[in-house]
Amino acid sequence: MNTSDKRRFGGISRLFGPKAFEILNHSHVVVVGVGGVGSWVAEALARTAVGHITLIDGDTVEESNTNRQLPALNGTYGQKKVEVLARRLQAINPEARIDIVDRFVGEDNFDELIPACDAIIDCIDFLSAKTFLVAKASQKARIVLTSGGAGGKVDASRVSFADIAYAKGDSLIAAMRTRLRKEYGFPKVKSGEKPKAFGIGAVYSDESVRGSQDGGEGFGVFMAVTATFAMRLTQACIEQLLHEYKQ
Repeated sequence: MNTSDKRRFGGISRLFGPKAFEILNHSHVVVVGVGGVGSWVAEALARTAVGHITLIDGDTVEESNTNRQLPALNGTYGQKKVEVLARRLQAINPEARIDIVDRFVGEDNFDELIPACDAIIDCIDFLSAKTFLVAKASQKARIVLTSGGAGGKVDASRVSFADIAYAKGDSLIAAMRTRLRKEYGFPKVKSGEKPKAFGIGAVYSDESVRGSQDGGEGFGVFMAVTATFAMRLTQACIEQLLHEYKQ
């Protein structure tokens, strides 16, 4: 650890130990989707001394993102989310490698856009894209994590973590699970047997979705919930990055 690291990240080394710090510093995590959940994941990874972060998102910062997304500030509207976020992460850790991909991931470009890495964290909103991503992500990373639906929810204490096979009460996760079994060959549930794990960690909430309270279209979104999703994803990622070291 150099002098700059000691000043910036001494708390990480003291908490996890010097060897664990080195593992984090040499880890590569890919965050796909840097909106209301993914932007906070990226921030937390950078502040936990993860040394190589790839940000993938083709979207721009909009005023309507202000209630929940880290890059959304007066002065950044209209800019690329990955570019705004990369500047911030580089300011947090100038020694880190921050790669950006200003595109949306889909079936036609997965191999091109997703690099080999230690962990992939899916924070995409769209069902088909996120299902394809997590189904194929193990080809690129040993750790695969996904975010359930945070929209329309207000109780951060209801946020939980489990293998996607066991997550309950989250409609987005349930829809993903159905597609993974039907379209990608993930283990189906046999009568009278416990479901088999998919090997994909999911952060989810079993809270019922609250509809619009002012007559507007779509769900409202509360940063306390989206950021809690993000912190739980980051926790799971760090734990799994360090799992082999702790054995």
